[in-house]
Amino acid sequence: MEIRTVGWGSLLMAKSLELRKAVFVSEQSVPPELEIDEMDEAAIHFLLLLEGEVAATLRLLPQDNCVKIGRVAVRRELRSTGLGTELMKAALAHALRAGFPEAILDAQLDSIPFYEKLGFSAEGEIFMDAGIPHRGMRLKLA
Repeated sequence: MEIRTVGWGSLLMAKSLELRKAVFVSEQSVPPELEIDEMDEAAIHFLLLLEGEVAATLRLLPQDNCVKIGRVAVRRELRSTGLGTELMKAALAHALRAGFPEAILDAQLDSIPFYEKLGFSAEGEIFMDAGIPHRGMRLKLA
């Protein structure tokens, strides 16, 4: 297992986008034009490689005094194996080293327990994003 950051336009970034499309567009019916957005170029993209293949991905977006985590995706056959947790821990450690005092994310309702195990707390009302119910979550890093 290897975790690394990748730049926009790289071959590994293209494989990350393939994984995101499989999870969000194919599995969850998110419209393709919503899945890849203008924020992707500015984001820090994290990949978890397993035997050289992209097994999980996420992005970090600096926002004011926090970092927003998004587009968390794990290959279907590798979910519930701890790989998503490892990738999240690496991204949160990066955010802390970069000096961000907190991390935020918009969690699909069925993913809230996953994020709670990492220390995130749900806040605010349920809202719809791409036709899927979500709730905001926050984690103090410092």
